[in-house]
Amino acid sequence: MTITGTVVNGAIVPDSGASLPEGAKYYLDPVEDLPPDHPRAPFDPVLELAMIRQSIDDGDRGIPYRQAFEELSRKHGLGPLPPE
Repeated sequence: MTITGTVVNGAIVPDSGASLPEGAKYYLDPVEDLPPDHPRAPFDPVLELAMIRQSIDDGDRGIPYRQAFEELSRKHGLGPLPPE
């Protein structure tokens, strides 16, 4: 689950107004510091379309699935493919 928030007086306040459990730990990624192709970066339709076109081009070139996935995994920090 992703929770967006805004810093107010030094504390992060969820944008949805949701109440967070006291003492819960969270990972924070400042949105403006994320590269545009980071999985948690804000949605960018131009980047998404470019990635879709790239995947179609990869398919047209006949790159084997595992090779294409490994390249995407390195580029976008995805996990490894499960063994066959």
